[in-house]
Amino acid sequence: MKSFSASTVKSWFQYRCERKVRYELSSDAELAAVPVLKDVREAAWAALGNAYEERVVSRLALEQSVLRPAPGEKVLSERLSLAFLRGERPAIFAAQINLKPTRTPRFLEGAGLDLNRNIADLVRRRILPDGTAEFTIIDVKATRRATAFHKSQIAFYVRVLEERLAEIGLTKAATLDTNGQVWRIPDNGTADGDDWQAEIFPLRPYLRQVDDFCANVLPAIARKSIGFGPSDQTFHHLYFKCEQCAFLEHCQQSIAPPLGAARDVSAVPGITHESKKALKRLGLHTVGALSEARGLAKSPGASWSLTRNAPRLVARAAALRDNAVYRTEEEHSFLMPPRADVRFFLSVDYDPVDDRIAAIGYRRVQDGAVAGEVVRVPPSAALRDEADALVSVMGRLIEDLGDLDRENRAALDRGDEASLKYAHIFFFEPSEAMSLQKAVGRHLDDARVRGGLLHLVRLFPPEDVVPEPEFKGAHHLPATAVRSVVEQLYALPATVAYDLRQVSQALAPQGAAGAYAPAEGFDRPFSSLLSIDVIRGLREGADGTPGVDAILADVGTRLSALQGVTDWLYAENEKASLAGRPLLRLSKRPFVFHETFDPLDAADLDVLIACELLENRAGLLEALVRLAQPATRRRDSGRCMANLELMSIVNFGRDKLMKFRIPPLSQESDLGPGDLKLILTDDRPDLRLDMLQWPLVECRILTPSQQDLAFPYIVKVVVRRDVFDGAVFQEILQSTPVNGWHLDRPFVDFNTDKAARFLRHLAGGQAA
Repeated sequence: MKSFSASTVKSWFQYRCERKVRYELSSDAELAAVPVLKDVREAAWAALGNAYEERVVSRLALEQSVLRPAPGEKVLSERLSLAFLRGERPAIFAAQINLKPTRTPRFLEGAGLDLNRNIADLVRRRILPDGTAEFTIIDVKATRRATAFHKSQIAFYVRVLEERLAEIGLTKAATLDTNGQVWRIPDNGTADGDDWQAEIFPLRPYLRQVDDFCANVLPAIARKSIGFGPSDQTFHHLYFKCEQCAFLEHCQQSIAPPLGAARDVSAVPGITHESKKALKRLGLHTVGALSEARGLAKSPGASWSLTRNAPRLVARAAALRDNAVYRTEEEHSFLMPPRADVRFFLSVDYDPVDDRIAAIGYRRVQDGAVAGEVVRVPPSAALRDEADALVSVMGRLIEDLGDLDRENRAALDRGDEASLKYAHIFFFEPSEAMSLQKAVGRHLDDARVRGGLLHLVRLFPPEDVVPEPEFKGAHHLPATAVRSVVEQLYALPATVAYDLRQVSQALAPQGAAGAYAPAEGFDRPFSSLLSIDVIRGLREGADGTPGVDAILADVGTRLSALQGVTDWLYAENEKASLAGRPLLRLSKRPFVFHETFDPLDAADLDVLIACELLENRAGLLEALVRLAQPATRRRDSGRCMANLELMSIVNFGRDKLMKFRIPPLSQESDLGPGDLKLILTDDRPDLRLDMLQWPLVECRILTPSQQDLAFPYIVKVVVRRDVFDGAVFQEILQSTPVNGWHLDRPFVDFNTDKAARFLRHLAGGQAA
């Protein structure tokens, strides 16, 4: 009979992987018969969790009564477990208690499954006013955030404990707490401490999930046969989370390069669990099959996400099949400027356990040569050490920006515009920018960091027309995540993910210098950032793990690879520009600090004004990035009515009313009368991506009458007379084909200017 424990339940809700669950249900003999490769070594993160749990329980035992396993034992004995549950021992807590009943639980009857030992970290027993005993399940986790899969594991322990209490006749004398608890690393603590922060959560929704899993999902998975290749009936999908799985080496065999076009479709970067299931239903199991699926976007049964991303995924599959680099359908990127005379490269590694930066590196490149570099590895997880590393590295960046600011101001004073220099900051991963943003936020009470942050805010002058990029929440960094640009513009022969190692090595034959080749101990399958094993090994002084010097060298090597990929993109942009089709379109000015905001004398209201401006810039850039996508992608995401057919133009009071026929593929748009300002264009990039031009093509959708509702394929658009008669709109009117009109939603912000003026008014009042 197949058996499992709460870790299998947690595994399902963490990975949603049938194969992992099925393999965990299997005996060693069953796995060996396939054979299934399994890494039986204890993972560094698991050892860390066990050590943290031991420290927490030891401290708890000093403060309250805890029933613990006998010396040398890992699990509380059966005798002591029963005594605790029956209230025969005075302890409030029991540690490492096995909750498994001796009989098959009722929730597994008929499933052909049984339980292994189910050992809870802590169970609390307290007496309620009515005399009944209440049990609370507590899980100790060396993590910063209690996740849904942690909570599902606790919910499963609750179900098992219910069975155990029923078995020993305590159902009427005991009750189970309706809340569960995760004791995790405190927000202001570290993983090597013994303090904890309790996250209390309601169990009901997680109990429902666990009940459904045990009743429906788990038995179905258990019935599936395992084998090698197609004979294995379990669904699996490789993605970044798989790095922590003991069966990764086994599953990687299905995406090994020697298989070529026969590789599992998981090899294609950007494929999700759901999109792979959709591809499987369509009979597209391999890289080769996907690379030939030119009509995938129109295939019946394809999900919305798969339909929207189909051209990109097909191109990536072709790149893997042919081991070649191809251009995508994206014409250009607004995430990177076409010119950067001075390039600043940053690398940020993050330790999710201690919630600290693990390493940070910076390089300045000017005229193609390295003009400065600094890399720091905080010696510990202490906040002071992280702040010192931040100040050392970001202080160098601010110093270099200050030098550049002075040079450009001197050139402006001389009227020497030819000497003005453009500057830009580059990361590789968007997550690096977010890690830096969070680190700065942790040290706003440090005068050194606060000054540096406000210097960075100065890079967002309110008179800028096109703002600096933001990437997924990192609003305040005027930088480019190079990976995002590469993913937009190129399909590479990269497996599962566009990490720096694979990207730089794929572009090396195309002329990119400095490809990243990880040294021993630094190689990861789907990422090039420092692994948790390296970070924790350094923090804990583990034998055989890379030391500080090795990490410094690795960061330097990655900075070189980032520089090489960036230089290659600029070289490609230069070639494309000569052909009249530039790739990089982010508008920038020569670098100078914003004059009207002094970070050295900033009041709180100044910071609020800056935050308002940053929020505005983030929204504007998000709209520009979306408008830069091809019409088909804008249409498929519901943000555009594409290829509208002009039927008539009539007077509408003082304005003009234009009536269009909506093609079937554009009829699912979410544009409507509620959009106060839309733009009507011929889809010309230089028009739809220039916010100064938007008022010249502005329009709105007329609220349909009862009669109009009978014709859902018709849209009526109101254009103000001054817009309609303008030179720009008249030129569009004369040159646009009948079915060449496009209606898009730009960026509209009514609040930022009002809020900024109000805050300035308050600041003026304070000054008075």
